[in-house]
Order: sequence, then structure tokens, then C-alpha cells
Amino acid sequence: MNHLGILTLNPDPTNPFYSGIGKESLSYPICLHLFSPEDLSPFTEGIEGYTYCRESGVWKEDAFRIPEYLYDRTYYQAGKQQQAKAVVQWLKQQPHVTFLGYGLPNKWVLYEELQKGPLAPYLPGTRLLKEVEDLTAFLNREEEAIIKPVDGAHGFGIYHLRTNGPSIIVRTTKKDGILSHTFHNRDEFKRFTLRLMKKHTFLIQRRLENQVQDRPYDLRIHMAKDQNGNWQEYHRAFRYGHPEGILTNVSSGAEYVPYDEWKAAHPAPPWAVMEEELKEILSILPLELEERFSPLLELGIDITIGADHSIWLLDINSKPGHKLMQTGGIDSSELSRIPLDHCMNLSSQSAPTRSDH
Repeated sequence: MNHLGILTLNPDPTNPFYSGIGKESLSYPICLHLFSPEDLSPFTEGIEGYTYCRESGVWKEDAFRIPEYLYDRTYYQAGKQQQAKAVVQWLKQQPHVTFLGYGLPNKWVLYEELQKGPLAPYLPGTRLLKEVEDLTAFLNREEEAIIKPVDGAHGFGIYHLRTNGPSIIVRTTKKDGILSHTFHNRDEFKRFTLRLMKKHTFLIQRRLENQVQDRPYDLRIHMAKDQNGNWQEYHRAFRYGHPEGILTNVSSGAEYVPYDEWKAAHPAPPWAVMEEELKEILSILPLELEERFSPLLELGIDITIGADHSIWLLDINSKPGHKLMQTGGIDSSELSRIPLDHCMNLSSQSAPTRSDH
């Protein structure tokens, strides 16, 4: 029996995604666990969490040792959960533990590495924000910019900046909606930017023209390894943000639009040509990432299509959210089997032995 642990900062046994994996695990020789890295003691290697009961089909509170396989679903807010992050890094160093996917580095390292390979033409111009003058010079040249934390996720900490004569308009998305402020004084803007830079390390990007009827949109593609360890596309859909919005994250209230429905509503782009280009990108990207970094399991790939029908790799997430797929008609059991199938595939390759000491 293999032991597979789902790592998450919020081990909620009522979460339908975790329950779905539990239900599917009954047809595998896998004992499934659910826990937070904060509930693990590196000294005793003991964990307080949940085990999926094969008899009753529900999660039960349990104490157990570190599973030999881990499915990492932890999301860290920038600057927070440092203890949990340290535990996960410690786990990745343990010879008796195998992660289903080891994740990707921050956005800047990712950009620098991909710039060296065949996908460089699809990457929007990006630079590291080191000095406030870098940003003001960029705005003087481009008039608009997006800044985002190098370690951000789910749209956290993204700002849209636009010049308006001598003024600079700054917008960001919060729970209550879009917050906007106009800096009429460049010194005020400089002080604001310095405060941001003390909290996070940012990237600067040119804002791509990805608006329809003043609403931002992008294409999310979900890829994962199948039971044989080969990369497959599982789902694609468009995300359609709020009017005058910045983000297209479903978690931020963006609308989900099925791929074929979007195509039918927007017949002008040369879809056949673009789809061939996408096919080529997707055939290269996962292999390129694993060659340059570490083994992966899943990818959420965000594609922006420019007004001139150009294709841009906007973001790549190794822990993609599943809300879009769960609401988009994909078979939830197929989604739930992805980590289970990969666990079995890894087990067949290495056949690790679970020690009883």
C-alpha cells in the first residue's frame, strides 16, 4: 500500500476536491492523508491530520508519519507562512519522500530561464524592479505598465499603472473591487513605490492589449501528466474579467467562458493558425520547464492573445486552481485521478520501501 499525503495550509476535509480524490483512491492501493505542513514535527516526523477511511468513505482525524509521496497544494501569501514554507523545503530534502511535483521558482527566475530557450518570442518584455527610476523610465516610454510580485499568485499584489500627462494613475484589485489613486506629484509616486518595494520584489511588464469591451480576458490551459507520465492537456477555457478590471482570476470574480463558446462569439481571429501555434507551444513548454527546473505534475498556463492575434505566455503556475475546471464541465473523477495515477506511476518506477521504525 502506497501512502500519499495532500499538503495544504487549510486541510479542510469538507473540500470537494479533496473528497473527490479520497473517493477515487478507493480503487487504488493508496492510503490517502490530508494535512498542513504546520502540523508536522520535523523532530519526531509525526503529523496530526486526516486519513481517508476506506471503510466509511470519509476523512477521519488521525496521527501518522510522513507519507512517502506528497501532493503539494500549498499557496503562500508573499511574506507569510514562512514556517510552513520552511517545513515543505525540509520535506523536499528528505530521501524517503517523493513529491508528485516539485513546483517552479519565482516569476523572475522562470522568465530568465525561458528567455534562453525556444519559447523566448512568446514572453512579454519583463524586467526586475530594482529602482523607482526603472519604473518611471518604463512609464515614460510605454505609458502603461503592470507590476507584480515575483512570488505572487491568484492576482495578489498586481498593480496597473498609466500616465496621464504629468500624473500617474495606479489601480489594483482588492476584495471590495478596484482601488484607484492618481498621483499628481512624481515625488509622491516615488514614495508610494518605495513602500511597495519594501514589502515585495516586483516585476515590470508592458500591459498587453487583452481587453474585449473594456474587460480583460485570457486563455487558461490546464496540463498534467497521465498514468504513463506523459503530458496531456486536460482543459482550456477563457476567463473574462470585470469591466475596467485588471485580473482574470476566477477567484477574483472573473467569468468562465467555455473555449468553443468564446471561439463562436469571436470568429475574426485566425483560430486555425493560432491553434497550431498553441499546439507547438504546449508540446515544448512542460518538457522545457522540467529540463530547466524540477519534475512537475500539473501546469496552469495563462495565454494572452493580443489585438494583432499574437500569442503571449503571461503566467505559468505549477499549482493551478481547479475551480475553473470544476465549473467547466470536466469530469471531476478524471481530475481527482491525476495525483493518484502519478503516484502509482512513480511507485512502479522506484518501488520505495516504507520503514516501520
